[in-house]
Amino acid sequence: MTGPNIGLVLDPDLSLLIPGARDLLTLWQAGRAGDQPHSLPLRSAFDPLALRRFLGNLLIVDIERAVPGTSAMAADTRYRYRLIGTEVAQMSGRDMTNQRFEDIYDPVALSEMRYCFGSVADNRRPARVFGTFRHAHRAFLGFEALFLPVATDAPAIATQIIGYVIPTRA
Repeated sequence: MTGPNIGLVLDPDLSLLIPGARDLLTLWQAGRAGDQPHSLPLRSAFDPLALRRFLGNLLIVDIERAVPGTSAMAADTRYRYRLIGTEVAQMSGRDMTNQRFEDIYDPVALSEMRYCFGSVADNRRPARVFGTFRHAHRAFLGFEALFLPVATDAPAIATQIIGYVIPTRA
């Protein structure tokens, strides 16, 4: 599935996972409640030591729904980067930690980013995402990522996305 305009591709079938992504997916699967297909692990279930080797390439996005239980792609849903790893900041040319999507992206890129993260949250399953950093004005740099939806204990933030991002050729 491609998003609206900036060329990001969402692959929910997880074909051709990037190096390291399969290990992170295994950690995510181990945190789920049993074999229920739509259960999400709690973000707090991830051992920081187990994530240490991924940290530079991780991002965490908070998804704040105005009305609990509505679609993550609803117009009043807000997205914020809780964490941007050092490698992701270097690739994108900026550290967006603690910034809201609407404050950093132009309308076209905002639509694309909301589509990618919202689809993963609404479908409650991981997805591979790939494309270029065109949304960060770096179309010459390609990337691949694994987006993993997780639940939180915070009432205002029911879902977060943990992303694992590595550079590729554009």
